[in-house]
Amino acid sequence: MAQRLGTLLVPVLGLSGTTYPPGTTVAIRGGGATVDAFVNGDWLPLEWWEFSDGLREDVSTDR
Repeated sequence: MAQRLGTLLVPVLGLSGTTYPPGTTVAIRGGGATVDAFVNGDWLPLEWWEFSDGLREDVSTDR
């Protein structure tokens, strides 16, 4: 499956121990309920509700 770009919707902890905030662009591999995502080589195993396919310019946490 091809790699695509996505945007984090919630803070996510990477394998390195770095927490990536909402709005972070990730490279996504795979499909279904869980995917592998990467930020500068750091692996983030994501659930379907933690990211949005494609890029979003403004991901606001103020509701």
